[in-house]
Amino acid sequence: MASPRSSAKTRLQKGKIVEPRVHILKDGSLSAVAEYIKEGKAKNIIVMSGAGISTAAGIKDFRSPGTGLYDDLEKYNLPYPEAVFDISFFKDNPSPFFRLAKELLPGRYRPTFTHYLLPLLARKGLLLRSYTQNIDMLERLTGLDDELLVEAHGSFATSQCIKCEVVTDSKWVRKHILKSSIPYCETCGGLVKPTITFFGEDLPARFGRLALQDFKKCDLLIVLGTSLQVEPFNRLITRVGPECPRLLINREKAGEEMHGGFDFDDKWKYPTVRDAVFLGNCDDGVRELAKLCGWEGELQAMFEAGNIEMQIAEEMEALSLAAELEEAVAVANEAEKEAEEEAEEKAEKEAKKGARKEAKKEIEKETKREAKKEAVAVEPETKRPLQKKEEGKEKEGRQKETPAEKDVPSEDDVVQQLSERLLSTDLNAASETFTAADEILAVSTESVVVVTTIVDTKEAPKPAQV
Repeated sequence: MASPRSSAKTRLQKGKIVEPRVHILKDGSLSAVAEYIKEGKAKNIIVMSGAGISTAAGIKDFRSPGTGLYDDLEKYNLPYPEAVFDISFFKDNPSPFFRLAKELLPGRYRPTFTHYLLPLLARKGLLLRSYTQNIDMLERLTGLDDELLVEAHGSFATSQCIKCEVVTDSKWVRKHILKSSIPYCETCGGLVKPTITFFGEDLPARFGRLALQDFKKCDLLIVLGTSLQVEPFNRLITRVGPECPRLLINREKAGEEMHGGFDFDDKWKYPTVRDAVFLGNCDDGVRELAKLCGWEGELQAMFEAGNIEMQIAEEMEALSLAAELEEAVAVANEAEKEAEEEAEEKAEKEAKKGARKEAKKEIEKETKREAKKEAVAVEPETKRPLQKKEEGKEKEGRQKETPAEKDVPSEDDVVQQLSERLLSTDLNAASETFTAADEILAVSTESVVVVTTIVDTKEAPKPAQV
């Protein structure tokens, strides 16, 4: 490393002569940083980044007045904006986070021009490590080696149960997020969330381990798109050596209030003058830095190639999703068909069952009708003894009638009998012991008696009816 520049003037502090201030950079501009790089003084560059590098991708940052994500969280009815990332609040009410996660979910956005500065520095062998607060995983999509990346606040790359700490399938959690549903652990029933570091949680162990060694080696710190308000991430800028130059590319100045923080306006009068700033969009600042370093064309080519790859990947994913959707529709149709067939089969069974019931009823009715017919047919037989009994009674009643009435023949019968007797009598027969005249007299007498009897019988009073 070349010797730092020193001012010609010495400083007086409380009446004592103090060593002159050392200028690591000639001034606080991008060109001074570019010159530092081109001179070969930056061999272990650390890049710290925040939400500001992703705004060009369409992802809102958190704290920009009027446009930041925290200003857009009123619809979630939070007690305070940061509650959406507060672990205590999350345990009681996880719904706001998962509704927000649907908007932040990786796969909807592409890396920006700024993101491709990281693989460019890595290609040139200048990147020691990239430390990011972002959870959008856009650094990964540039092709940056995972070993060169520290996601200080975690990411959607993995998911874990907050109760039993079992690591779960991120694709499974992603499906829940897309469906606006809350995932619960299949092992213990606890809440499952992406391994994003919430307020109240410790940062990943890898962050602390690597930060301890990396910032001692750093010879150029580039801070991109962050307000440096979240600890302990913001404190990283104080860990580099006192002669390590620092560059901030952001829409506004940040990190000036903490001890050992930036000193853009020479407020703190540090022994070394090493801080530079570019106020504006990250993409504009990075493009200007790349241009000053002679890397603009290379960076632009990487950005365009990356977009083409992303487009192809998105199209492939779209085709895959379409195939999955088609398969899901086919499965749903098949299930619906099976359900319809099952319903038809069930209806047919019910119909057959109903028909059997009706047939059984008809058989029962027919059986009853046949039994009734048989009963009707048998009824005279069963009543015959009774009829005979009645006939016997009637006969007995007739027998109780007066003998004279019972034995008296009708007038016609008597006349017929007498006539026959008269005609059969032989008036010339001599052998008879009595004469014909006597026979006629006897018949006549008998006729009178019979007629008299008939008349008397008819005139006799009938017995009273009981």
